[in-house]
Formats: sequence, structure tokens, C-alpha cells
Amino acid sequence: MFVAALAYLSYKGLTDVKWVAMENATRSALTNVSGQVVHALNNTATQFAAHPSAVATSGLPIEAAVGFVPGLLMGFWKG
Repeated sequence: MFVAALAYLSYKGLTDVKWVAMENATRSALTNVSGQVVHALNNTATQFAAHPSAVATSGLPIEAAVGFVPGLLMGFWKG
């Protein structure tokens, strides 16, 4: 919405937007975010590989049902 508003104001001549600088800043931010996401996923995968018994004994299906079923029922109840 913000970029659309800037484009509209630029089109009407009310403001001057430096699109190249905006593109460079956006590209840099997205590159940093994607790098951090990849790093976090690699760390998570490494932890799961190092401790497979913790994942197996966590009782994930039971915990998922305890969190999922009340939410599902509340969703049906609320409509």
C-alpha cells in the first residue's frame, strides 16, 4: 500500500521518488532477510539432526491435537 501510494503521488507530481535508491534498499533488505532465514533453517536442521531422540519423544501428535482440536472447535463455534 505504501509503495502504491508513493507511485500515485509521484504520478500526480506531488512528490519525487528516487526509484533506483528505493529498489537498491529493498533488494539489500530482502537479501539480508533471506540470508538470515537460510541461516536459521540450517541451525534448526542441525539441531534436529544432532538430537533426533528429542524429536521422537516430544509427543508431537498429542501436543498438536491439544492445540489444534480446541482451536478447530472454537472456529466452528464462532462461525
